[in-house]
Amino acid sequence: MTIALVVALPAGGKTTYVKEYTDKGYHRVNRDELGGKLSDLPKIVEDLHSKGIEKFVLDNTYVNKESRKGIIECAKKLGLPIHCVWLTTSFEDAQYNACQRMIRKMGRLLDPTEFKSIKDPNLFPPVALFAYKKNFEKPTVDEGFQTVVQVPFVRIKDPKYCNKALILDYDDTLRVTTNPSGYPIKPSDVKVLPGRKEKLKEYVKKGYVLLGASNQSGVAKGILTVQQAVDCFEETNRQLGVDIDYMFCKHNIPPVSCYCRKPQVGIAVHFIEKYRLNPSECIYVGDLKTDETFAQRSGMKFYYADEFFKR
Repeated sequence: MTIALVVALPAGGKTTYVKEYTDKGYHRVNRDELGGKLSDLPKIVEDLHSKGIEKFVLDNTYVNKESRKGIIECAKKLGLPIHCVWLTTSFEDAQYNACQRMIRKMGRLLDPTEFKSIKDPNLFPPVALFAYKKNFEKPTVDEGFQTVVQVPFVRIKDPKYCNKALILDYDDTLRVTTNPSGYPIKPSDVKVLPGRKEKLKEYVKKGYVLLGASNQSGVAKGILTVQQAVDCFEETNRQLGVDIDYMFCKHNIPPVSCYCRKPQVGIAVHFIEKYRLNPSECIYVGDLKTDETFAQRSGMKFYYADEFFKR
């Protein structure tokens, strides 16, 4: 007879981990499945216990002491030991998981405007992760748990994801612009940097897929349209003489409202899913610290543009 309370970030791997408990006969009590409020769950546990169920696992996020208080008091009332399992999934891994789940379920990354109309609690905007990180209180035995066990997150590698890619930033990595705004607005604004064409063709011969990941906040600022951005990407590819499948973020900051703006990992996960990439075999090349962070969060090797194109 016992209660296990699983604490973790949204998309922190709770559902996968809880299966270990349900396979052992634990009854799962989860607000996302049952509806209602978190404060309703202790009463549900009491009712189930009165019907002879003696082992429970609960796995909502339980961000702070107050959110955990009700079920701890319930356990005390029922005379059941309660143990806390704290999945110490990193913020970056949770973000990756959120994007992967979204792409596998919806076929794409959702636009910020879509989150309000989607009722699925497993599909949430980046602000949900930032809010959890800000408000999180570490669970301790002083709250009333018999034990608090920390469990690290381990990403399971799928052998089907075995391809490799060279992923590239565009602005000041592959090209510069002659437009004084700082953004290429029309194809004639695009000027490819020296040595790029030859280097990319070397990697094509090595079996790398060529991909592009770019932030284009000029779209949100009204400096250029989505179509103008596309035209400039196509012109860049034409000048390079290679076929680069690219994705770009058109959203503005602050606040961070999307998963596709680097250093968020949305574009990386999009490509990993689309091309069945093995991140550890992929290379990302950019010119900014945000590019380096993007690569690290995605599990890819990183090179700054100046260094990479001189190798």
